[in-house]
Amino acid sequence: MTAEDRIRALPCWTGSIEIAPLPGGLSNANYLVKDAAGRHVVRFGQDFPFHHVFREREVMTARAAHAAGFAPAVHHSEPGILVTEFLGAKTYVAEDVRANIGRVAALMRGFHREMPNHVSGAGFMFWVFHVIRD
Repeated sequence: MTAEDRIRALPCWTGSIEIAPLPGGLSNANYLVKDAAGRHVVRFGQDFPFHHVFREREVMTARAAHAAGFAPAVHHSEPGILVTEFLGAKTYVAEDVRANIGRVAALMRGFHREMPNHVSGAGFMFWVFHVIRD
């Protein structure tokens, strides 16, 4: 089954869909999907235990980040697939960060204050030295 076939088979769509590859994923295959409800991102990924990447944890974190007001809504998830709202936002470059440093700092403070209220389970972190050691 192709990626497009798998996307079409997902139960979360409203009406017919249009699918386009979304470049840029390092460990995911990403697609932009448009249906009658809007635009969505479909991410195909797998666990990479040797890099401490666990997709189940990613889904919990994505839901927590949305509940805290920092991320798009999760519309659907199943093992290896995550469907979220597409934001169409701009990725900041260094100049954007400098020009908006107050907003960035406020966002970071809010993130660190609010996220603990929404995450659950064991504490996970990506620490490059731990990954190398493992």
